[in-house]
Amino acid sequence: MTISRAGFVLVLVCLVDTVLTVVLVATGLAEEANPLMARCLDYGFTWFCLVKMATVVAAVAVAESHRKRNPLFVSFILRAAVIAYVALYFALLLIVNIA
Repeated sequence: MTISRAGFVLVLVCLVDTVLTVVLVATGLAEEANPLMARCLDYGFTWFCLVKMATVVAAVAVAESHRKRNPLFVSFILRAAVIAYVALYFALLLIVNIA
């Protein structure tokens, strides 16, 4: 199975988010806004990283596995997911850590 550009970008955005979250939380400059992921942080950074990346990689794998059946829909969904992820990231960053 190959991964589309949008699928790759989604995984990359998640990876950057994961690394930034770990660095900012470890230095005390931020806190995790997602309650589920905040709970994962209670178990340590390794558990947090595994859960965060596994959920996005699994979602991209499922989407990519359906690409042959409905390529336009899968492309749309993956692009929308990238836009939503980035928008939510910055919105929650502002709401939780700056406000």
